[in-house]
Amino acid sequence: MSATSQETTPEIVTSATPQLRKLNAEVVTTMTTSFLKRLGHKGGLKPKRVSLEGEVYTVEVETKKFTAVVRVGAETREIKEYDVQPKSEEGFFASFSPKTFLIVFVISAIVNVGLYFGFKALGL
Repeated sequence: MSATSQETTPEIVTSATPQLRKLNAEVVTTMTTSFLKRLGHKGGLKPKRVSLEGEVYTVEVETKKFTAVVRVGAETREIKEYDVQPKSEEGFFASFSPKTFLIVFVISAIVNVGLYFGFKALGL
């Protein structure tokens, strides 16, 4: 007696094209920040605004030194255009951080106290 067994494998149905996640503000923001990182703008990317105008998402991203506006096609998922501009100077004192002001204040206080006691010791 010879018995033959045939193993049947279930057929797996796969589609030829991978299913892409639907494009939304979060996905567009992730695409934009990774695109800007590939361009060389690696530090401190802060997305400020995402808007959908017709079939184009517009993403605004800021860092300490520049502002970028990137437009992504909603249907094609491709970057249509981008614009990277340096931030405008708001004034001389706007470039100083509160930490810088504190350091300058502490140093000037130390110098003032040192001069006061120095002149007092000299009798002036």
